[in-house]
Amino acid sequence: MKRLFAVLCVLGAFLLLDAARLGAETLKIGVFDMQRLMRESKTIAAYRQKLSSELDAKGKLFQEQQGAARELEEKLQGQKFSPEEKRRLEDRLATTLRDLKRLREDLDLEIQKKDKELTRRVLNEINAIIRDLASREKYTLVFERSSAGIVHFTDAVDITPGVIGAYDAKKGK
Repeated sequence: MKRLFAVLCVLGAFLLLDAARLGAETLKIGVFDMQRLMRESKTIAAYRQKLSSELDAKGKLFQEQQGAARELEEKLQGQKFSPEEKRRLEDRLATTLRDLKRLREDLDLEIQKKDKELTRRVLNEINAIIRDLASREKYTLVFERSSAGIVHFTDAVDITPGVIGAYDAKKGK
């Protein structure tokens, strides 16, 4: 019985020493705000500008067709036509409006697709930057503010400016 008690005491001492050693390790936590990063990053602003310029040409085509449809509507309302001429113009207007609707839908789908691609690429790049930053600066845990449901945190754990700087520096090259 004494022997069992002595073994348990030694085992308990080892467990206490191990727990003290684990408690001595520092816990370093970082929090970043993805919404702020998306707003303030120069690289992301440049991506958005590029996307916008790519879609401007298609937007101009849409506006031209929209103007043509308006002209046809005004022409139909403002002048008297023979029944055959009026039917022909109405058919042309209907075709133009259908084409305009398809073009708008195609444009909307393309915008959504490009936005998803851009967002996926940016998120992958940012995740790599954060992993690198966390490894270099020895963070134990890094949270994204909205995903983690964090209501409040101090500036001391906010790594958003560092992530923005590292991301813009890496992608600006």
